[in-house]
Amino acid sequence: MEELIEKHMGLVISIVNRFNPKNQTEKDDYIQAGRIGLWKALTKFSKTGGSKFSPYAWNPIKWEIIKEIRSAKSKHDSMSPEDCEHYYGVKNSAPFWELVPSSLTPAERQVVQLRREGYNFKEISSELDCHRSRIKKIFQSAIKKIRDTNNE
Repeated sequence: MEELIEKHMGLVISIVNRFNPKNQTEKDDYIQAGRIGLWKALTKFSKTGGSKFSPYAWNPIKWEIIKEIRSAKSKHDSMSPEDCEHYYGVKNSAPFWELVPSSLTPAERQVVQLRREGYNFKEISSELDCHRSRIKKIFQSAIKKIRDTNNE
């Protein structure tokens, strides 16, 4: 199996280069994700159909790289307090939590705090044992209250 992976690493590199990695570390991460996609393609490929392996392997490799990009983005997309204040519609220079209305429920406060810390909705829903769509609604409600209070 390892020889087959090494034999088709050119395909992985070719696909990785289409994503224009910013640096060598990012490129290495994409290559590792591509290797996983290649391994999945190798384990599922059947020679009996008469099709060639490279076209078959293209999509599994590509989608593993895309999953890696999304995963890395969600981990590194935490907002600075200034970005949060801009996003939430707060235009004052007072600390963020002083501008948050007291009418926020404890759940709304917790969701806003976790979002400010860089957690995404999926991670928050796991943490609070609540469906992701419910977390989004709680967050949207909190944002509306914050904006309404600060636009008065």
